[in-house]
Amino acid sequence: MNTVDAEVLFRWEGVSGGVRITGCTGDFSVLEVPGVIDGLPVVEIGNYAFRGKEMLREVFLPESLERLGDHVFFNCLHLEKLTVYDTLNYVGDGAFKNCDHLTHMVMHVCRDRASALRRLLSDVMQDVRVDIFYEEDQHTEPVHHVRLMFPAFFFDYVENYPARIFEEVIYGAGQAYRQCFRGGDVDYDAYDRLFERSGREDHVNAVLEHAVGRLTCPYRLKEERKIVYENWLAGHGPELLKKCMAAELPEDLEQVLSLDLYDEEQTKQMIDKALQERKVEFVNLLMAYQGRRFAGKGKRRKYAL
Repeated sequence: MNTVDAEVLFRWEGVSGGVRITGCTGDFSVLEVPGVIDGLPVVEIGNYAFRGKEMLREVFLPESLERLGDHVFFNCLHLEKLTVYDTLNYVGDGAFKNCDHLTHMVMHVCRDRASALRRLLSDVMQDVRVDIFYEEDQHTEPVHHVRLMFPAFFFDYVENYPARIFEEVIYGAGQAYRQCFRGGDVDYDAYDRLFERSGREDHVNAVLEHAVGRLTCPYRLKEERKIVYENWLAGHGPELLKKCMAAELPEDLEQVLSLDLYDEEQTKQMIDKALQERKVEFVNLLMAYQGRRFAGKGKRRKYAL
């Protein structure tokens, strides 16, 4: 055994190439798996090692990790965020089964491929934001930051009376998004081409996250797809503002405003909404946008909080 911090006591065993963690004791909300135990690299986490950790909210897996066993985080009902490296090349069955609050994944890529991401997403059917950092190595600043949304989906079975069978029906575009991989990395063109379908089938907040993420982090984004995103956001200013205010993300609104998508009337409506919610930072951003874009175009309104 090896004590890593005051709360977590890891159980482990030697394997070829390093150490396999087999479990731990203690209650904790943040788990940072060590990269080295007893001078040996941690290369594997065994089956069921962290199952049922009800307090667990966030997990950091080390760059040394190569294998994640079956049902490692099974029934970690409150797990919200996972950080992992692209050195992970095997993810076992049900590794994140029943992790219904896992909505944010971060992957650091030093080999130009987010190879494990498809498997990591396979157990997770809810909306998941994924941030990918393509890096030269772990000690340098990211070369590219990618921000993606993999929307929710669910299955149902509908009876086909004439055939006397039940047919599987999939709701939401999320399953199709989870197939957007090629050559061990995200197929960004296929991902971007799903946007119109997502707009028809998914919740507006997921569609907003998709559009904002691709426009603010436009890695491998083609010009024709960029125009599609911009046109959609141009027609959903109030929804964008509502989402940004609810999540306290003025930086998202600021980045979208820099694209100059909204006309004067839309801007006035958004200012009024921000005033109603008494969101001073958002009012200031919108008024600065109004002044920059529409200066000298008639009498300016006065606003008071």
